[in-house]
Amino acid sequence: MSETIQDTSGQLRTLLETARADHGLVGLGAVIATPENGIVALAVTGARTRGGDPVQPGDAWHIGSNTKMLTALGWARLVEAGSARWGMTLAEIFEGEELAPGWRDVTIEELLSHRSGAAPNPGVLWMTGAGRNGDPVDRQRASLVLSTLKKKPAGTRGAFTYSNLGFIIAGRAMEKVAGTGETYEELMARLVIAKAPEGAGEGFGFGPPPQGIQGHSKPLFGGLKPAGVGPSADNAPAFASAGTAHITLKGHALLLLPFLDGPEALPEAMRVKLTTPYPDAGSDYALGLGVQKGKDGKPVYLHAGSNTMWLSQVVMVPEAGAVIIINTNQAGAAADAAIRELTGDLLDWVKDDLR
Repeated sequence: MSETIQDTSGQLRTLLETARADHGLVGLGAVIATPENGIVALAVTGARTRGGDPVQPGDAWHIGSNTKMLTALGWARLVEAGSARWGMTLAEIFEGEELAPGWRDVTIEELLSHRSGAAPNPGVLWMTGAGRNGDPVDRQRASLVLSTLKKKPAGTRGAFTYSNLGFIIAGRAMEKVAGTGETYEELMARLVIAKAPEGAGEGFGFGPPPQGIQGHSKPLFGGLKPAGVGPSADNAPAFASAGTAHITLKGHALLLLPFLDGPEALPEAMRVKLTTPYPDAGSDYALGLGVQKGKDGKPVYLHAGSNTMWLSQVVMVPEAGAVIIINTNQAGAAADAAIRELTGDLLDWVKDDLR
């Protein structure tokens, strides 16, 4: 870009302030990055909590289901290390365990592309009770997955059904094939964060950010309430591989740049595998990542994430060579509208300025 990072960040902040005021949001942040230049612009506006301290550029944000593309990357790193392979079936991964016939031939790709037949979510009793019983997270995850796989799949294998449960199964599959005794969370730290470029993964962790920004829930009688940082501020811990990660804007953008061509790019075969629509070109979803065509007909990779208290939008534009991330610490119609408008504005911006 022709402007300095400071000038460009100032322009971005102006856009964010306008959007936050127009839609009445608590806090808002965005970042633009390119493989050649790293962070091109980063800006935040608003408050960490409603009426509280201002958002800071280095604060971590909850990214919800944008964790899914990182889980897919985690499996790809296991393949690279020789611990796993693409095409593995659940019967192979969970060898020796009792699996219902409908699960045995399901592949890791089908889990990571929402085509396994898994229900959208674990049952309500697990979400509110068993998943929060205080057991170690890997034990909770293992118990949920084994009880799920003993029963007939809720859906139809091959049909697209967006499934957090499928990604929880994938997280447990990572623990099984690694064979090291590491939890999914530990594997992600070693295989994804530690292998990322310098600065990538800044502020990465699971659950609500332990300090700084808080998400906001909607009380029974309206309004917005800071969600805090305790267990009620996120889904159950074993949900991690489906969407409980938090990370700073800078750390997130630098972590995603290797999905694009550039000096720090992932190995080509890995990038192609992760970003190719599955099972064929007729799909608009790859592995943990949505695929659409931009106005120019070129592919754009995108995903949104929310645990109902935050909203995060990721857009990766290979043609322009740019990553865009927009986050807010609330969810709902106002947040959806603001993110949608900003996404369009920033897509036009990067395509015009980076072409």
